[in-house]
Amino acid sequence: MRIALANIRYPATPEESVTLAEQAIAHASSERAGIICFPECFVPGYRGLGKSPPPPDPAFLDRAWSAIAAAAAKAGVVVVLGTERMVDGDGALLATALVINRDGTIAGFQDKIQLDPSEEGTYSFGLAGGSSRPDR
Repeated sequence: MRIALANIRYPATPEESVTLAEQAIAHASSERAGIICFPECFVPGYRGLGKSPPPPDPAFLDRAWSAIAAAAAKAGVVVVLGTERMVDGDGALLATALVINRDGTIAGFQDKIQLDPSEEGTYSFGLAGGSSRPDR
């Protein structure tokens, strides 16, 4: 199994993060990779280290995940997407990895449970075990 690591530039906008991800997925497929892994919170862009994407937007994230899932299906590549998500009910923002199967279906999320102290004002701790199904 060939694994691609998406070492790509920081996106200028959340929308560009989706475009860059789609391009990286297509490129990984052309290089015969079976899996591509993206950096932490690549979509919509990591919050920290001097970067501040627009406020969290669950509707944008849903659209972004759908577009990236379609790119995964078209390319036949498994995607491990560093992203963020808001948890219904308490509005907590989690740093998470979204796993997308090669057919474009969502396998689930793996939430970050060990935050760096510098992230604690931005992201919430995931639950022990960190896994959750996509039915939010």
